[in-house]
Amino acid sequence: MKKAILSALVLGTLAVFPAHAQTYNLTLTGASPGGLWSRIGAGVDAAIAKAYPGSTITYQTSSGGLANVPMVAAGKAPMGLALDGDLAVAKAGLAPFKSPITNVRVLFRVYTSESRFQATHLMVNKDFADKHGIKSFADIVNKKLPIRVAINRRGNLDSDVGKMVMSEMGATPKAIESWGGQLVYAASKEMVALMLDRRIDAVALGIAFGHPRIKEIAKGITPVLLDIPQNVAQKVANTYGGESCKFKPGEYEFAPQGGTSVCVGGLILVSDKMDNKTAYDLAKAMITQIETFKDKSHRLIKKTATPKSMTTKSVVPFHPGAAKYYKEAGLM
Repeated sequence: MKKAILSALVLGTLAVFPAHAQTYNLTLTGASPGGLWSRIGAGVDAAIAKAYPGSTITYQTSSGGLANVPMVAAGKAPMGLALDGDLAVAKAGLAPFKSPITNVRVLFRVYTSESRFQATHLMVNKDFADKHGIKSFADIVNKKLPIRVAINRRGNLDSDVGKMVMSEMGATPKAIESWGGQLVYAASKEMVALMLDRRIDAVALGIAFGHPRIKEIAKGITPVLLDIPQNVAQKVANTYGGESCKFKPGEYEFAPQGGTSVCVGGLILVSDKMDNKTAYDLAKAMITQIETFKDKSHRLIKKTATPKSMTTKSVVPFHPGAAKYYKEAGLM
């Protein structure tokens, strides 16, 4: 009798705590601490730990997706956050890359372009606009105005997007300088300070719709949102793996007519050398524990993440192990 009870206890213990429970302890390289991507990292860690108790996903800061792609490709980090645009320029071997990078794969998507987590806000100070009679960006170009405009720091994809948006409309860096203007490279926080101090007149800032930095600018000065022509937005979006997107009329008080923008999505990539089982297990964890991911991640992720959005394709293929699970789950 005692032997039977002991056997039952042992079997019950094994059922709760499998003898060879799978655990994963991996690093996810992202961007700066405290931002959207660090919160996404926390969500990924929570989801995988829930699926595989004892697992840990450690978020590692970096300079962003353009740095993360080669790190993952070289095996220096098992997982990395990147934008579709980062993958597009890496795949094509465009600057800052010296040659194409083809050995990375998508594990899952964290947000789509249509989520507007990275939407280009082309804004000019209303005082400057009124002084020079600016109704559209074309007025700046046609009048060759000495505008001081800021875009993101060099080496950041948002900088390239902002520069191409303006260049396609005739405001190349060389042209801006020839008009007596200035192209300033600054991080988003610095852009806000420069705008509020009136040391610049305009920004081309890729940031989430309704982001606190946009609200801070709108609170300190009166900005005017300048529309990006559809053909320009689409050309830039095609170049950087994004989509043309919209600000609806009235969504911003300073943009009663709304406007067209360029939006880029974000995803988590891995090396094509990651074994299929690991990729399968990680993909399964993120889908089956999606509510944990959303709960522990950024507030915007809670509103937009779905199994379907997480399996939306990018410019490079999904890892075959991840794709295997998504097909089994009817998501691909």
